[in-house]
Amino acid sequence: MKRITKIWVLVFFVMFNSQVDAIGIQFHGRASNSFYSYEDTTTHTRMYQLVRFSMNSPQLANATLNASFRTLTDFNQSLDSDMRFRAYQLNLEFKKLLNRFDIVIGRQFLHPGTVLGGLDGLFARARIVNHLSLSLYAGVESHFNRSFKIYKFDDSFTAGGVIDLKKIFSSNLQLLYLQKMNSEDIFWQIAGINFNTRLVPKTWVQLQTHYDLQNSRFHRIYFNARHHLLKNLYVNIGVKNQYPQVYANSFFTIFEIDPYWQYRLGGSYRLKGNYFVNCQYQLIQFDTETANRVFFTVSNLNGSVGLVYESGYAGDQIGVVLDYGYQITQNLLASLNVDYSRYRTEKVYEFENQIANAVRLSYRFKKYWSVDLEYQWLTNRFKESDSRVLNHIHFSW
Repeated sequence: MKRITKIWVLVFFVMFNSQVDAIGIQFHGRASNSFYSYEDTTTHTRMYQLVRFSMNSPQLANATLNASFRTLTDFNQSLDSDMRFRAYQLNLEFKKLLNRFDIVIGRQFLHPGTVLGGLDGLFARARIVNHLSLSLYAGVESHFNRSFKIYKFDDSFTAGGVIDLKKIFSSNLQLLYLQKMNSEDIFWQIAGINFNTRLVPKTWVQLQTHYDLQNSRFHRIYFNARHHLLKNLYVNIGVKNQYPQVYANSFFTIFEIDPYWQYRLGGSYRLKGNYFVNCQYQLIQFDTETANRVFFTVSNLNGSVGLVYESGYAGDQIGVVLDYGYQITQNLLASLNVDYSRYRTEKVYEFENQIANAVRLSYRFKKYWSVDLEYQWLTNRFKESDSRVLNHIHFSW
């Protein structure tokens, strides 16, 4: 493990003190201070500080310093440094070098056509022609806790690439390859194709096929089609087959892992104004069992209310979900979230009830400041009453 704090503090100091006016550096970001009070076996009061910012200069090869940090203090217990300090993003980005290349160096979040996550390393994209680009990346996974540490290459090495072909006959095509390994074994070795098109009138189609070369099997198959059937009516169908992404050295390799098939049929109808009715049915096929899910929601621009019904191998559940916000004044927003479910995991068990509520007030004052106050309450089979209070103060510039 190696700490990177001193290096990036030095980089920040140099960039910030090098005649910022002369080279036209732009500095934007957001700082938040949050208090979180809750009770489990003991009472806890935690304070979070989150800072996100970017500093860029068009006169310096469109260079941008991107950073996202979080610190945590628990007033009731001591925490080690890995828990207290986190870096979600910390990188230097260079755009349009020679009008063709983009480069990112440092900690970053990547989704190169398939699930990857945090990477400490290098990402580069080259625009070969107008509709064709090639992306390559390499490095190590970001620390599990996103602490200021970097894994050794012997423990975790990740590399891959993506070929993007965009806006050809109203279609986009991606060819991807991803490999994760250490000095002893290969964890993932996935090659795949992502394709979406609007070539068929009033229809959007998406297809993903990812193959696991390490285990000689399809890792992911995904198909979704959305069709504008009538003036205010959309219908969609979908199929998904997925293996969990389990590392070769993971504890979970002791279990026999089976994929599942999910089949979806749904629709969305626009009522008068901005009101929508949405419904979806899902059939989930496991190895020898099946499960059913039904979702029904009514929504507008302020929020939604919905019903959830599940039966079969995944358990039995009937639930109601409400998520709604109301603009009281220009600067004051109130929101309410309610989640009620009556469920059981197997037929031999009795039904259980669970209720969760959250009420929030958000107020923006001046130009850069805003405040959130949220109260949460929960009751279930494990907790007769569980209440929490969150307070956020935000400053944006």
